[in-house]
Amino acid sequence: MALRNCTLLSKRAINFFSRTKPEIISHPCRLLHTEFAKVAQLQQGGSPRFSKESSGFLNSGCSFSRRGFSTDMAEGKDEQHSGKTKQEDASVDAAWPNEAWSDVAKEIFHQLNAGTENGDWKRHSGYLRTGERRLYSRNISEQGKGFEYAIFLNKKEQRATCVCQFGPYLQGPPGHVHGGALATMLDAVIGTCVHDALEGFWLTANLNINYKKPVPLGSTALFHAKVDRQDDRKGYLSAYVTSADGQTTLCEATSLFIKLSREKMEKAKKYLPQESQSNTTAKEGE
Repeated sequence: MALRNCTLLSKRAINFFSRTKPEIISHPCRLLHTEFAKVAQLQQGGSPRFSKESSGFLNSGCSFSRRGFSTDMAEGKDEQHSGKTKQEDASVDAAWPNEAWSDVAKEIFHQLNAGTENGDWKRHSGYLRTGERRLYSRNISEQGKGFEYAIFLNKKEQRATCVCQFGPYLQGPPGHVHGGALATMLDAVIGTCVHDALEGFWLTANLNINYKKPVPLGSTALFHAKVDRQDDRKGYLSAYVTSADGQTTLCEATSLFIKLSREKMEKAKKYLPQESQSNTTAKEGE
């Protein structure tokens, strides 16, 4: 029976790699058998295509190239993530566009992703969690129903930029995003920013938000966060949210984060996913 199962799995893997572009196969954490990838690469080729068409989406808070960006890899990954995200598939990077993303959200994502080419910016991976403990912003298996977002980080400038599309499960006032959902994303973006920019493990002590404009459900927004200063174990950050075109400010925020002592950090580690524990340990050793 075990041999039969292995044979079936091998056939499925071969079929998958033969139908999938090599660029998709090489995505981090996706390779279960590198030899299959080699076979698939011999069968299918394809080089990235770059478009020089300009776009006006990123006219606020971004210092890197604004050129349009489209590759076979990006197009293929959109296809890879099409349909519902299966709860048991914890390896799918949710911080990459799927078919539920609007064209506006995808365009902004690919422009932000183009900024990672020079090495100053990096994309923060994110995975759906459906176990006993779940990440609040990534626990809905139906694509497009909750938060659809990707965060990009610049450690040197201590900044973060996030593109987020709000689904119907996040409604507050009829047809609009709940203020708590905006607060969730602000805390997520600011928290990711502080952990990338500063050493140690940090927790939110204060989050002050001024809501400027209502945000329609299904719309896409841009989040910008930065570290203003660090005073010993206190980290002061600020953030703002704009419409997709950057023309309208939707809300602004300031936040205070407190760095945990080593003793408290060790106690907190038991509640963290294994990957987060290893990342925290690595940062301590830098």
